[in-house]
Formats: sequence, C-alpha cells, structure tokens
Amino acid sequence: MSVDDPSACDAHPRHLRLSAALSVITVAQIVSAFGIQWYTVAHLGVGAQADALYAGGTLPQIAIALLMEPLGFVLIPFLSSKPEADRDRAGWPLLCAIAAVSSIVAGILFLIAPTVVPILAPGLAESTAELTVQLAQIQVVGLIGSGCGTVLSCLSQAKGRFVWPALSVLICTCGGWVLLVVGLDRWGVWLAAWVQVAIVIGPGVLLLPVLGGATRGSLSDLPSLLKEVWDRMRPLVASASYNRTGFVVDRFLASLLTPGSISILDLVLRVHSAIGRVFNHGVVAPIVPQMARLASEKSWRSFNALWRERVWWMGCLSGGMVLVLVVGAFAVSRLNVLDHLGTYGILHFGDLTRMWVILMSCSGVVLAGGINHILVNAFYAQGDMLTPAKIEVLTYTVGLIMKGVGALFGGLVGIATAISFYYLLNSVMLGVVLRRRAAAQLLDNKVIERNPFMPGELR
Repeated sequence: MSVDDPSACDAHPRHLRLSAALSVITVAQIVSAFGIQWYTVAHLGVGAQADALYAGGTLPQIAIALLMEPLGFVLIPFLSSKPEADRDRAGWPLLCAIAAVSSIVAGILFLIAPTVVPILAPGLAESTAELTVQLAQIQVVGLIGSGCGTVLSCLSQAKGRFVWPALSVLICTCGGWVLLVVGLDRWGVWLAAWVQVAIVIGPGVLLLPVLGGATRGSLSDLPSLLKEVWDRMRPLVASASYNRTGFVVDRFLASLLTPGSISILDLVLRVHSAIGRVFNHGVVAPIVPQMARLASEKSWRSFNALWRERVWWMGCLSGGMVLVLVVGAFAVSRLNVLDHLGTYGILHFGDLTRMWVILMSCSGVVLAGGINHILVNAFYAQGDMLTPAKIEVLTYTVGLIMKGVGALFGGLVGIATAISFYYLLNSVMLGVVLRRRAAAQLLDNKVIERNPFMPGELR
C-alpha cells in the first residue's frame, strides 16, 4: 500500500480509534476482573471455601485449555482467510457442532467429577473435597457457553469487529459482580460458583447477533469444515494436553501446602491472566486476521514488521503494568493500606501481605504472557502449529522441574517464581526461532525479486 493511497490515510485513524476503544475497555476489564475475584475472596476468606471454589474450577479449565483455547487460536486465522460468503456460511454449522461437543464434554466431566477432583487436589480435607466436587459439577456447565462464545467471538473478529466481543465480557463480569454484592453473604460459595458460570455463558448470548443477516450454511457442510478445523487443531490439542495444563500442577502442589494456598495462588494468577487477556484483546486480536491475510499472500516484509511492532507495543504495556504493580506494592506498604483492607470482609493482614508477595513473584506472567501470545499467533498465521508446540513442550518441562523445586524450598513463593521463569523462557525461545524464520523469509523474497523467472519449485 503506497503512502499516497487514500485508503492508507483512512486506515490509520481507524486503527487509532479502535485501539483507543479497546484500551478503555481493557482498563475497565482489568478493574472488574480484579474486583470480582477480590470481592469473592474477601468475603469467603482465605480458607477451605475459597480453596474449594477455585479447585472446583480445575475440571472445566482443563477442558478449556485442551479444546476451547486451541479452537480459538485456529478459528480466527481459519475464518479470516476465507471469502466473506464462505465465512458467513461456516458460522452456523460450526456453532451447532461446538455447542454439541461442549455439551457432551460437560456431561462427561459432571459424571467423573467425584472420582477425578480428589486426585487433582489430594491435600484437601475430606469435607473440603466433598464441597469441591459439588462446586466443580456446577462450574462445568459453563463449558457450553465457553464453546459457543469462542466460535462467535472468532467469527466477529474475523469480520473486523473487535469492540463488541471485548465489551460483552466486560458487561457480564460487571453483572456477575452485582450478583455477588447482592447475594454472596446470603448464598455464599454456591452463588460464587454460579456467577462463574454466568460470566462464561453471558458473552456467548450477547454475541449471537453476529450470525444475524449472514447466509446460514447447511449442516451438510459440517464434515468438511470440522475436518479442516480439526486438522489444524490436532497438533495444538496434542501439545496442550501436556503444556497447557500447568494450573493443574499448581493446584496439586498448593493443596499440599497450608490451607488457603490454592485460593491465594489462583486469585493472583487470575489477576495476571485477566491483565494478559485484556492486553491480548487490545493489542493482539486486531492484527490476527491481518497477519493471516498477509501470510496467505506471502507478504513477509509487512507480516514481520507487523508482529515486531506489536511485540514492542506489548513489551511497553506489560513492562509498564509490572512497574505499576511494583510502585503500587511500595505505596500500599508505605501508606499502611493493608491495615485498612484487613478490616474489610474476613481477610487478615497476613493474608493480604502474602497475596502481594505472590503477586510480585508471578509478575513474569504479565511481562511475557502477551508477547508469547503475539509470537504464537505469528506462527499460527503461517499455518505452523508444530513449532510453537515443540518449543512449549521443552520450556514447560523445564518449568515443571522448577515448580517442584520451588515448592520444596520456597513454598508458594517458589511455585510463583517458577511460573514467571517459564513464561519468560518461552517468550525468549519463541522470539529467537521466529526472528530466524523472518530473516530467511526476507532473504527468499529478495532472491525471487532478483530472479522473477525462477521456477516455482525453486522459490
């Protein structure tokens, strides 16, 4: 696209407006995500009930890590690379298929929860383990909404609509917070579990209009669609079964520590992942369809410039957020804020201090998580699902060893530090491999430009 092209001049303000809107939503999501988790733990306390709530979320989160996250990674470039008519025809059959699969998976997890949950958190007391099973059976219902929401969000983003998917999550999170304020003291941890379900299902309901006006594809198109999607998902699911389930190990190790360790670690990781998720919505989501198109056109110079630019953006944002956390921790300490917060709910000063220490020990999740997301999507946009999976297997193995050592010698702080180390190591290795590939691609382009009549098989 030339500088004199009017569309280039128009595109820049549009991107700025989109980034500004997503940034505002990002800030609101960070506040709401932190607030709803804080409110829950503050009222339940750091103890058996909070541990049961978060340990009960392990089963549905395993399904999300193994199925929904790989599906999201695959669907955006898959749908973005299709002509508009084909993309619209694919939406309805895919939604029906994923809704059916999600329902089956949710039913299976509901039935096996009494057997599996005690294995995943062996350190819980018997009464806490029973409560954990019941809360797990509630939370697996959210898988149906998660699956449908993933399809609709990817379809919306493939059409260039980024604000409404992010805004729908914010609306549902704020709605869940209102429910907790109204009823948590009355219905306790049971309401907290159902609110988690509502927050996951809500965005899928709000995104249903994205199908409106589109040509509904026939269900007869479904076998070919599912085959193509599954062929892309298969290596991701295989790798995810190993390296996307680190939270299972985290909760397993935390259940062996003092009561409340699961809830503290999970609260901290939810805060960090919420920050990472909204950064991804604001910085990464808008460029994934564009990267897929550039890769399909083999416009490697523009492709590599795009992901490098966003890595710098993400590095500045995540680094700034970590700095805010550090300054915030210092300010809280100097102003004795924890003394005042300790009177809110049933949290104690020691619980709050412990949370801040774990929060800072896990800061590598914020620092490197968003960069990892950009780099992984750069590989996926090129149709390469195997390279990032191989790298993650290696770094995850190192991370597992570090977690075991950290839990043995440093308890919860050791586990949190090992998690940060894993994220940082993964971003470094992904970046090194992608930079080497980018250099090779640019070199190939130069060779082709100098030899335009080179046979296709040598290009």
